[in-house]
Amino acid sequence: MGDLDCFTEGLRAYRAGDYLVAVKALGQLTDRKGHAGSLARHYCGMAHRSLGIEHARQGRFDQAARHLRRAVALLGKRADLAEQLLNLYASTDQPGRCAAAAEVLVECRRDDVSARVRLAQAQWREGRRPQAMMTLTEALRELGDSAEAHLVMGLFHAAGDDLEQAREHLKRACVCECTWGKAHRYLGLVESARGDFPRAVAAFQRAWALDPDDLLSAYYLCVSADACARTGRPVRVALPELTQPASSSEIRQLARYVVAEPQFLEAVLSAPMDLHDANLLGVVLSVLRTALAEHPDHADLHYYSARTLERLGDEEGARAAYEQALRINPRYTKALLGCGGLCARCGHVPQAVEYLERAIACGADYPDVHVQLGDLLRDSGATAAAREHYARALEQNPRYGPAQAGLRALAA
Repeated sequence: MGDLDCFTEGLRAYRAGDYLVAVKALGQLTDRKGHAGSLARHYCGMAHRSLGIEHARQGRFDQAARHLRRAVALLGKRADLAEQLLNLYASTDQPGRCAAAAEVLVECRRDDVSARVRLAQAQWREGRRPQAMMTLTEALRELGDSAEAHLVMGLFHAAGDDLEQAREHLKRACVCECTWGKAHRYLGLVESARGDFPRAVAAFQRAWALDPDDLLSAYYLCVSADACARTGRPVRVALPELTQPASSSEIRQLARYVVAEPQFLEAVLSAPMDLHDANLLGVVLSVLRTALAEHPDHADLHYYSARTLERLGDEEGARAAYEQALRINPRYTKALLGCGGLCARCGHVPQAVEYLERAIACGADYPDVHVQLGDLLRDSGATAAAREHYARALEQNPRYGPAQAGLRALAA
């Protein structure tokens, strides 16, 4: 078959979608010079491209990669095809080939910092960590400051436990793109790892303000604020404005999240009082009620509902929620302690004593619980029982001041 026949047959097959025939016919002409060779290379490359996409859709990734590599070569390493090849290798967890494809992408897009970042990430996954950092260093030197490059460089340094360098790069990322919440969140994580919780709070607060739907930033903010309080450096936290109630779809999404990640609720409800307002707690309560509609026998959700209602001042509703949690799990120590404390604050001393005694029997054998129970018993005239609990607290911690004070009050 002559060159003209090959070209005609190949082009007919390409237009008919018979890409294998097109590749076979046009492949015989790809080394030709001049206009005919250029056209043959173009259509043969496009046929390989279509075959690659077809194979990828059917899960045959090796064949897809083979056709896409050939397409990239024939079409002059066009950037869109290079990126398809890179994405394919990344999705099939082939770090070596992924790095090679990323190098092709960089050659196509010399001025594209995102291409350099993807190359560095591929090199890092392949185990070539110094080369990955050099790739980003060169990108920053040749293309100037980039939030994306600084962020990834910061994460590389953090992975290598160089927290000071990580912090500097993440700060630069935040300066380069001050509205990028992700950069502020990562900066907060590094500040937390450094033990600088006030700066972590500032970073997480900024991240959450930029994206009020970012639950991770909200969670880390609460944890960091709590850490500040525990280390004697309490901070005030400004919440994002809740300009309108969360939509029902957002509530459902949050409900699914809190069922899977109850630590988020623990962090929110354990944070200092000035962290919350009624609007935010109202949203939390809506989320919990939505979650309970689907999981009515989830004791944790009833427990957190009780704590939220207590923060909102609904003591009767809080007690009912605690009791429901205990009907589901009678040995739920946190619910026993919560209900005991609530009863004590409301002046229901006999019930408070009963709940705290049950909590101790279920495992809450702690000095502070014994002192709380001892104080209630002492105030109600049961001095002998109070003395036993103060003594038990001192067995566990001989220097526990509240227990010592309780015994002194009994002796007075």
